[in-house]
Amino acid sequence: MSQLVKNITSIKYFLNKHDIVDPTYNINMNYYSKVPSKFTSNPTFVAEFNNCSVNCLPLLITEDRHMITEHLWPILHKYKNKPNKHHGMWDSWGEDIDIRMPPVTKQFDEKNKYVWLPIDEYSTGNPWHIWIDVIGKFRLMEKRWSANFTKYIYILANPSPYFDKVAKELFPELKYYVMPKGETWKFKHLIAPSMSNHDDGVVTPNLPPWLRHFKGSLGIPENQKPFRKIFVSRDKAPNRKLNNANELLMALKGWESVVLEDLPIREQIKIFAESSHVLATHGAGLANILWCREGTKVVEIQDQEMMHKKVYPLLSNSLKLKHDVFIAKTTAITYRARVESRASSKKPKGVKRRNDLINFDVDIPKLIRHLD
Repeated sequence: MSQLVKNITSIKYFLNKHDIVDPTYNINMNYYSKVPSKFTSNPTFVAEFNNCSVNCLPLLITEDRHMITEHLWPILHKYKNKPNKHHGMWDSWGEDIDIRMPPVTKQFDEKNKYVWLPIDEYSTGNPWHIWIDVIGKFRLMEKRWSANFTKYIYILANPSPYFDKVAKELFPELKYYVMPKGETWKFKHLIAPSMSNHDDGVVTPNLPPWLRHFKGSLGIPENQKPFRKIFVSRDKAPNRKLNNANELLMALKGWESVVLEDLPIREQIKIFAESSHVLATHGAGLANILWCREGTKVVEIQDQEMMHKKVYPLLSNSLKLKHDVFIAKTTAITYRARVESRASSKKPKGVKRRNDLINFDVDIPKLIRHLD
């Protein structure tokens, strides 16, 4: 089934119809001289739609054929008319486009029951996107209706083993359905909380402290003094590894290496809550600084081209952590699927971004002085 869908021209389309949960906030952060120090968060809200359809792209098509999407990666390269903004809340497109929706395979008729959780297939294993973009919507449900978020049934746009793991360990009572690929589901009434994150990391300041309260349910004492110094390993990641990690760990005294993929979610939270120092290359595992205590020192290894990556400095800023960036040299990844010079403008097949093509080499004496 083909539908010509209309452009959503502005976030005001929603703000004029729905109550605001979070207003706009001005955020000041002293980070790096070449990076802006002032940011503005978007307002948040909870939208409601009647007689709408969703699929796993993820798209929501309203009754009057407006297209609404938050995670645009799967369709950015399919259409030439790109959205007006890169990464935001209900991004808009430059003109009407033709969307081919599969036939409706399931219909839901209950009201005030189902909540849309869009996540694209490329982000389902990314802790940052799961905590901020998906679980962050639970907060809006609580704030909007003053009710526990677990009373609703959620519609997850794509399978996410990481989300399953979080839900099983922290929200065992949560009810949700996962959309199979190639299906369209129609809802008589669907609730759609907005994103709390836009512009690749500008998060409404109220969200991180709300997420942080989940560690209280794990019995972690608030007055416990942090004592661990951890290096977040990317040994199981395909990129942005530290080539000389073994040498670094031998030189660091009293530090431990953690491989997050090997640990239950509860153990990850506990480790970061107990850490006074966190060292990591830029990556989604740094989302776990959500659990660090105020004053924890976070050192993020980046390269010059990644200095615009403000995601974790802004997160640290909202949680009153001491965030610093250490600039390292990079080496091109040379395994078969990604053999490519970093200087080339052409990306190998299957690689989304140029910073997917690198590993790091650090100056160990310089980094140790930096940590001290």
